[in-house]
Amino acid sequence: MSQGTSKDYEASIVQYYDESAIDYRMLWRLDRCMALHFGYWDETTKGVSDALLRENQILAERAGITDQDTVLDAGCGVGGSAIWLAREKGARVTGITITPHQVDAAYKNAKRHNVSDKVMFERRDFVATGYPDASFDVVWAVESVCHAEDKADFVREAYRVLKPGGRLILADFFAARDRFKPEEQQLMDEWASGWSVKAFGYSGAFRDALEQTGFTDIQMQDASDNIRPSAKRLYQYAVLSRWGGKLLMFLRIRTKAQDGNIRAVHRQWKALNQGLWHYCIFQARKPA
Repeated sequence: MSQGTSKDYEASIVQYYDESAIDYRMLWRLDRCMALHFGYWDETTKGVSDALLRENQILAERAGITDQDTVLDAGCGVGGSAIWLAREKGARVTGITITPHQVDAAYKNAKRHNVSDKVMFERRDFVATGYPDASFDVVWAVESVCHAEDKADFVREAYRVLKPGGRLILADFFAARDRFKPEEQQLMDEWASGWSVKAFGYSGAFRDALEQTGFTDIQMQDASDNIRPSAKRLYQYAVLSRWGGKLLMFLRIRTKAQDGNIRAVHRQWKALNQGLWHYCIFQARKPA
């Protein structure tokens, strides 16, 4: 069992989210949408805001979340999904993140949306939460598991804190193969390092970890086409801002982490078009 994320790696993740928040506010309407994820585009969506909300709807429907459920939002960001689940589904949600400023922002957002009585946010590590066994009906994770040093550690912890019959629902970036050519690996590594990710896990290995841990009713959707508009939008932002960002970094107006974020969103699009990764929605159940 993992003892938690290493301190140096944890610090790099916190730094990334602290310093990149300004990019999310400008491009992804963070203050309004409260979301850091790619969203889910389909025939009902007309823009980024719609896609961000649609992802919550899709995941909640597949997990069957109701007002009878207690949910752990593992990697809750500034609380957007937790607040949506409390407001739209009536669920009681505990959101955890290792980034202190996100905890503060999440509480402010919850108060603004009048769901403070249904949500709680804490600074905890989702591979070593410290919660008792069988604490939650649902473990929910959107684009956070990629940060786990060992994705199997997250799977084991999710299984432990779920009640018998509990459900796991997550959406994230996964490598489409278990090995790459050197130039492909370099592209994936440049993307990962820009987002403070050690490595993107292979989707096949993740499914194996779910099975080996004891999860049943495992389903996986390749939702790459549903996030492609967001991936392209980020790439276009990177192209437009790349040289301006370099100048601002030279002038010490932007940081190394912010520059890495621009590099990452450039590389993710190239890697997607080469078929090196896919966006997967996993759902699974802990036996009753």
